[in-house]
Amino acid sequence: MAALGQFQHIFAINLPLRTDHRDQFSLAAHFTGLRVEYVDGVTEVDERGLPPGGEEIKSKGVRGSWRAHMNVLRMIVEQNITTALVFEDDTDWDIRIKSQMQDFARASRLLTQTRRGTTDQFLDPTFPRPTENSHEFQEFDITTDSTTTPTTSPFGDLDRWDLLWLGHCGNKFPPANNKKTPLGRAVIYDDETVPEKQRIDPQFGDKQLVQQYPEHTRVVARAHETTCTLAYAITLPAARRFLYELAMVKMTAATDIMFRDICDGLADRPIQACFSVQPELFQMHRPVGRISKQTDIGDAGGAYFDTAYTANIRWSTRVNFPKLVYGDTSYTDPFPDRGTKVG
Repeated sequence: MAALGQFQHIFAINLPLRTDHRDQFSLAAHFTGLRVEYVDGVTEVDERGLPPGGEEIKSKGVRGSWRAHMNVLRMIVEQNITTALVFEDDTDWDIRIKSQMQDFARASRLLTQTRRGTTDQFLDPTFPRPTENSHEFQEFDITTDSTTTPTTSPFGDLDRWDLLWLGHCGNKFPPANNKKTPLGRAVIYDDETVPEKQRIDPQFGDKQLVQQYPEHTRVVARAHETTCTLAYAITLPAARRFLYELAMVKMTAATDIMFRDICDGLADRPIQACFSVQPELFQMHRPVGRISKQTDIGDAGGAYFDTAYTANIRWSTRVNFPKLVYGDTSYTDPFPDRGTKVG
């Protein structure tokens, strides 16, 4: 396998005119060992190519983003790609992404694989579906709990998951009264790549992570009310289903909201097995300059960033370009622990 040794392929969506985004993404991928194939972003969509309901979505940016993601899903189907990791081109990640993904894989297996020595018993009693007596979530520690070893994917066998929502701008834990979604949580304690709780920005999520868990904790669970398609991994069967649902059945909202509907089983969409992580592993980067220059989808307002910034990412690859380019390993951490001086 290519790409972090865990996915068959990596795609990054990039508008050809945004050479700045491609320059930055390519440099970040180079320094962290990712091999990427670029897919052209889309600026114009003929209404005749929209699914039912699409004519109600007037934003050219929303339409273009939708079509670009559909093009990636179609490529996965056309090329029979077993698993793919898909990025938007303004996404950033920690220099230590490979070890982070290894921990994520250990966590996701606890939620998808059977107990060691069994073929039909899971650690999470609410997997694959909660029962009428399921009212509380259970937690599993990646350092103590174990399951059977998957044979088709490090994240759990491919018939157990559809989408891994790894980069987002807000996610919640499934509530106990949700009878559609498993409630289990796999916990990564003492993760030095996670900022202190006071420095974590939940964005469009909630504060359960910072209110319920100790410092430097990352939690993997089923995706719920997730926002932004910054980075996601998807299987071939799921790519077929997402392409069918979003490009043929109906178009009701922006791409990330429709992804959410599929993962949460809303808007008459069949629910899929989507897993996410808090805090996220991939996040939108804000370089120095006016925020309105960074987005190609909608109006981002007139805010100006004096310093390059990526929420929730400690050793941001992009923030550390000046260090990486010149071989300096004293990496800058915008979120140092209390009492630690900023690099």
